[in-house]
Amino acid sequence: MATDKKGKVGLTIRARRNTSSNDASKLKELNSAFESSKNKNKMNSNNEKPAKKQKKEKKAKKDTKEKKPRKLNAYMVFAMEVRESVKKNHPTASITEIAKKIGEKWRAMTDAEKAKYKK
Repeated sequence: MATDKKGKVGLTIRARRNTSSNDASKLKELNSAFESSKNKNKMNSNNEKPAKKQKKEKKAKKDTKEKKPRKLNAYMVFAMEVRESVKKNHPTASITEIAKKIGEKWRAMTDAEKAKYKK
């Protein structure tokens, strides 16, 4: 069997020394039978386009456990508490500038002061 440029499969007939004309005619019959069966598979009984394959149904996702929200770390508790006062002291500051100021305050604190925000 051989394939052509379009990917169609067909039988090729090669002349051999020991083959008779009877063998060649059998190969031609097989080739024509193969082509006709291939054409039948392409078309349904009404000579319409072949029916499209139905899409597979998606598998249902397994029930996932509800995730509990994590506890806020000490810095986040501190930042939430201090943010309003920083906004009042620097009314024209952008969000990133406010975050930098809060970070500077946090780094300036001692471990004893930070322990207040750990729960």
